[in-house]
Amino acid sequence: MSSTSTNKSPCLIDRPFLRGARITSATPVADPTNPNLTDLVQLVRVGDLPSEDAALVEDIAIVSNEDYPDNSGMRTVDIGFYVYMPNQAAPSTSSALMVGRVEVGLSGSTVGYPQSVQLLATNAPTPQTGNTALAAPIELGKSEGLYLEKGYILCAGYLGQGNAAISGGLSPSGITILAQGGFY
Repeated sequence: MSSTSTNKSPCLIDRPFLRGARITSATPVADPTNPNLTDLVQLVRVGDLPSEDAALVEDIAIVSNEDYPDNSGMRTVDIGFYVYMPNQAAPSTSSALMVGRVEVGLSGSTVGYPQSVQLLATNAPTPQTGNTALAAPIELGKSEGLYLEKGYILCAGYLGQGNAAISGGLSPSGITILAQGGFY
């Protein structure tokens, strides 16, 4: 069995975190397929402290600060999630790789309501299994999460108005993004 540099058992969370950021119409991503780190909002950085070997992001939630009435038309926004990591083909360089894209509703009843972001399935088994006809990993008997190695940065970026939007996208009120998990 392997252990981390501090002789902890693998994936033994010893410092939980809740990190957040606000994204507004003033923080767009210029190139969603190859964004600069400066265009993205950093949520979780791994390795700032010597005791941080890696992190597990268990949950990401988006909360709309917008308060558009339902009768003003549908408003949505596209948010991209990226992990800034070393390029495996050229380890001396780094790049931001997209791990997900989410369309967030901004109208009516979504104000202040946490909208969960589906994450990747993890290796850890989940003792309860739900309806196996459904597609989400947690419903198939797996946990969701995102493992981040030392030096990796989880980021989010405003990609523009969502596909379902009729009346526009994000305003200066913006949205709040929260990432919850722990370092090990």
